[in-house]
Amino acid sequence: MVIGIIVFGSVFLVGLALGTVTRRPLATASLVVAAFVSLLVVQTHEPLAGFAAFALISLAGLVLDSMRETVGLLLGR
Repeated sequence: MVIGIIVFGSVFLVGLALGTVTRRPLATASLVVAAFVSLLVVQTHEPLAGFAAFALISLAGLVLDSMRETVGLLLGR
């Protein structure tokens, strides 16, 4: 379990690093983590479940990034 936490944490950090280039680090990190999770799920021979996992994680990350930006605008940051 510790190895899984380390692997997913490092994937998330790689996504954040890639996101600094696009100026949307949280959205990019969620897309990278979603791609990683979907690859893991597809290996179980469930392609539709892999697509669903990718869609859910990436949409949740995009909504979270949008909420962060909206709160930042409301607070004047």
